[in-house]
Amino acid sequence: MSATKTDEKSKTENLKKEKDKTEKDKKEKEDATKAEKNKQPTKVQLEKWTSSINSLLVDPNGVAAFRNFLVELEANGEEGEYTKYIDFYVRCEKYKVKFKELEDEAKEIFEEFLAIGADKEVATGGKSVEIGDKLEDEGLEGVTIFDEPMLKVKQKLADKLYGNFCIDLKNKLKL
Repeated sequence: MSATKTDEKSKTENLKKEKDKTEKDKKEKEDATKAEKNKQPTKVQLEKWTSSINSLLVDPNGVAAFRNFLVELEANGEEGEYTKYIDFYVRCEKYKVKFKELEDEAKEIFEEFLAIGADKEVATGGKSVEIGDKLEDEGLEGVTIFDEPMLKVKQKLADKLYGNFCIDLKNKLKL
C-alpha cells in the first residue's frame, strides 16, 4: 500500500474515531440532562431556589435545574439562546475558584522562597519585598475581570427568566 493511501486511511479512521467520540459525548450529556430533569428538588431546595437568584446560583443542583429549564425554553426557539448566559456565569465562577487556588499557590511560593527568612529563601535582587507587598495589598490581578459582565448576566437571568423558572418549578411540583 502506498504512503498516500495509508495516510488517507489513517485520516479516515481518525475522523471516524472523532465522530464516534463526539456522538458519545453528546449522548452522555443528553443522558445527564435527562437524569437531572427527572430528579425532583427537595422542599428545602425549592424554598431556597425560589427565595433569590443568588441562592439558586450557589447551589449546583439549582443551577442544573435552572439550566434544564432554559434548555426546555430553547426547544421552541434558537438553541443556546438562553443557556449561553448560565453557561457564561458558571464558567466565570469556575474561573474564580481556579484563580483563588492560583493566588493561594502564589502566597505559598512567596512564603517558601521569597519571604525574608524563608527556609528556602532565594536572592531576587530586592524584588521579594515588592512581590510580598503586592500579594498582601492586592493579591493577584484578574480575579474580578468578569465581575461586571457576570452582574449584567445575572440581572438579565433574574429579570427575564428566573421568575418563570420559579413558577414552572412550583407548578411541576404542584405547590
